[in-house]
Amino acid sequence: MKNRKTETVIYEGLGFPIRLINVPMKKAFGEWVFDINFNHLQIAVLLLLAKKQTRLTGKEIRFIRHYLRQSTHAFAKLLGVTHVAVLKWESEERKMTSSTEICLRLQILDHLEVTDKEFRKIYLTFKPEVISKKRVKEEPLEVEVEKIAC
Repeated sequence: MKNRKTETVIYEGLGFPIRLINVPMKKAFGEWVFDINFNHLQIAVLLLLAKKQTRLTGKEIRFIRHYLRQSTHAFAKLLGVTHVAVLKWESEERKMTSSTEICLRLQILDHLEVTDKEFRKIYLTFKPEVISKKRVKEEPLEVEVEKIAC
């Protein structure tokens, strides 16, 4: 089996672009494939989404809902809205309010069971005035992959 490392690749397997950095690769059945733990990748992405300093996109919200294994109805109940609101967020027909988005980010941190100290540190970085702004140019999330290699 051969191994190599790719410096940067844009991965869209979670439904939105993620820039993977220092990606270990291995040759399997004649093809180069990622040599990473995809469960760990999803957890790393969730944490990055919780810390993100710009608005969540509809695709990111859908990823979060799917990761939490929630129907649109259950996800809506979790956030105190209707399932129609969730559908509109995911289709980007509407945006979440900044307070709902912060609530979702706190739900992510709770789900990931971050330490109280880390929870507080991340919470203090939330800037409602930034989250509530109209969309800024979206850049792919960046994940240093060496930490989640198989």
